[in-house]
Amino acid sequence: MAPTGAPTFMAGAIQSLIKTHYGLTGELSALASYADQNWMLKGADGTRHIVKIANSGDSKHEVAMQNAAMAHLAGKGIAVPHALRNTAGYDITDVMDGDGNSHFMRVLTYLSGQFYADTKAESHSAALWQSMGGFLAQMDNALEDFDHPGASRFFDWDLAHGYGICQRKKTALKADEAKVVDHFLDYYHSHVMPLLGGLRKSVIHNDANDYNLLVDSVDAPSAITGLIDFGDMVHTHTINELAIGAAYAMLDQPDPIKTLKAIVAAYHAERPLADDEFEVLYGLIALRMCTTVCNAAVAYAANPGNDYLLVSVRPAWGLLAKLKKLSPFAVRCQLRVACGLVSDTGNAKEDIIAYRKAHLGKTLSLSFKEPLKIVRGLGAYLYDEEGNDYLDMVNNVCHVGHCHPRVVAAGQRQMAQLNTNTRFLHDNLVDYAEKLLATMPEKLSVCMFVNSGSEANELAFRLARNFTGSRELLTVDGAYHGNTSACIDASPYKFDGPGGEGAPAHVHKVKLPDPYRGEFPGMGEEAGKAYADDIDRVVAALAKKGKKPGAYICESLQGVAGQIIMPEGYLKAVYPKVRTAGGVCIADEVQVGFGRAGTHMWAFETQGVVPDIVTLGKPIGNGHPMAAVITTQEIADAFVTGMEYFNTFGGNPVSCAIGMAVLDVIKDEGLRENALETGKYLQNQLRALQADFDVIGDVRGLGLFIGAELVTNRETKAPATELAAALGEFVKGERVILSTEGAFHNVLKIKPPIVFTRTDADRFIAAVSKGLKALT
Repeated sequence: MAPTGAPTFMAGAIQSLIKTHYGLTGELSALASYADQNWMLKGADGTRHIVKIANSGDSKHEVAMQNAAMAHLAGKGIAVPHALRNTAGYDITDVMDGDGNSHFMRVLTYLSGQFYADTKAESHSAALWQSMGGFLAQMDNALEDFDHPGASRFFDWDLAHGYGICQRKKTALKADEAKVVDHFLDYYHSHVMPLLGGLRKSVIHNDANDYNLLVDSVDAPSAITGLIDFGDMVHTHTINELAIGAAYAMLDQPDPIKTLKAIVAAYHAERPLADDEFEVLYGLIALRMCTTVCNAAVAYAANPGNDYLLVSVRPAWGLLAKLKKLSPFAVRCQLRVACGLVSDTGNAKEDIIAYRKAHLGKTLSLSFKEPLKIVRGLGAYLYDEEGNDYLDMVNNVCHVGHCHPRVVAAGQRQMAQLNTNTRFLHDNLVDYAEKLLATMPEKLSVCMFVNSGSEANELAFRLARNFTGSRELLTVDGAYHGNTSACIDASPYKFDGPGGEGAPAHVHKVKLPDPYRGEFPGMGEEAGKAYADDIDRVVAALAKKGKKPGAYICESLQGVAGQIIMPEGYLKAVYPKVRTAGGVCIADEVQVGFGRAGTHMWAFETQGVVPDIVTLGKPIGNGHPMAAVITTQEIADAFVTGMEYFNTFGGNPVSCAIGMAVLDVIKDEGLRENALETGKYLQNQLRALQADFDVIGDVRGLGLFIGAELVTNRETKAPATELAAALGEFVKGERVILSTEGAFHNVLKIKPPIVFTRTDADRFIAAVSKGLKALT
């Protein structure tokens, strides 16, 4: 089935038309096309021309624009065809088919050369790519002073409209294909679209693909000799020209960035790129490939016999797969270097350090002996000012990946509309609360929104005190619950650490349920119950003073205490003891919630309990400052004392939009399941290392919450604190970010974003293995 308006002239009719209108005769051979007809005319003397008959839907001023652009370029020495004038002196001929449909016919000069598409990818060279970059730049320079009314049009292949086109047409793709396209559309929306308004615009060719570019040789191409087919010309962002040409040149290349660097460097030498043009190039290249596959899918569904529509689809998917593995920022940095530009490194590191010490408070710490300057993040990686990637093994805040495009876009979109407080009605507040509560046990039915995990825990303490009438707080030894005064008071990690003043009178420590280093070894229920019995000690001591516990707070997985997985049945034994004594149970999920445990959305579920209060933070906003307290209706009602609880920023529309996006990404991308499967794989790899290195005393974890404890002696479990610190410095040199936890700072803290993959795990294991071999 031919596209609507496609011409259907037979060869004999065309021969008659060109003889009548152009005085030309010869042998015709059909050329591939989609919505129009193209023919090669070879005269008796060997002279060749191209005959083009436009789709009946094409407007005459658009066809005239093509002719004018070709004449303009040819006049400036650019190797392009131009239209011949007919016997009446015009370069467009009106013709009519047998059904009475009007079309526009043109005869173009023939450019000698071979199609780039007929060459083999392995024959392509830096010389060829440099020639292409230079050619495209020269053409864009030549078109800079060209304009025509026909170029101002809406066009499916204009990248300025590519995002909307793909959103509309991606329904024609298979589900797995649509996910790939969505990945790049999300990136484009959050990282490219905000910059479009500042990009240069001009009329461009818009289709320098491998079937339109001509080369000097099929076997050993080294130069671009010309460009044909001006049917896609449009007034748009000039950088699209380079993006499109580079995209097709990158197809089937084993190292597409090598190709891109050569093209961009040559283009930049002729037509210097602006900073924002470097910034958007990766996203535009990906968008062109997305547009290609989406347009092809729709067109092929309507014309299943037209294999020409699928010409670029297979390699386009291949290029998208390669681009998905790359960091856009790293690509940008490489392109700038290829163009001889220095990296925009900002302030020198030593100047930043000096200013921090002088003006930002001396209690701010820095990681590593030589601190990193981190300027970008994406997925499980952070990037320094030079574009070097660092695998992030510790950032449990950017939970669904640094700068996840869907999360970024959600914040951008809502920030552009409204941000206010909860004293006004807004859908986002109730929609997010409903979505978040749907992940919780039924009795946890009330949300209160705040801005940080510390705020969440402090509010939880207030709720507990109002409900129970008691301020007495039970907390696990070694725990950390936040940086406010009340949270420091609840954190043995702080009040028993450097600068601490010990536990306040109302705070009571219970034993840390540590299966490896604690009093009761092992993960079984017997050990869990034994640790839980320590609650009885504290409850009895309070009873002697005529007091009762107000609350018991416990991280569902112990973080700063050493990445500890509590024995089975621990919380199941603790909670009844606390409740019977008159207290409530608080689950601190600030570090460990939102699917990190893998088997469940919330880590408290791994212990088979339902808390009275749950506190959420860190991953809830993927780096955006927000947090929440979830509790029962009964406890929430007890907080209604006449004193209003108001939080200026808690629950604002922007935060709620971001929170909803995080939940959607976790679900849509199967990230809880990824945490489970990848976490198992990583633990198995760590245990294999443990068999090779005696210094690894223990490997423990759930999902992507993992700890590896280093010891100098497996029998005595003497902590290898210095080795752990040295290993962190060593793997930094391998571009892996790792830190330590635990009372002795000898536990490798492994809490990467849960988009972490097996490939990332292999990179981490290789770095740790190399480090242990060098250091032990």
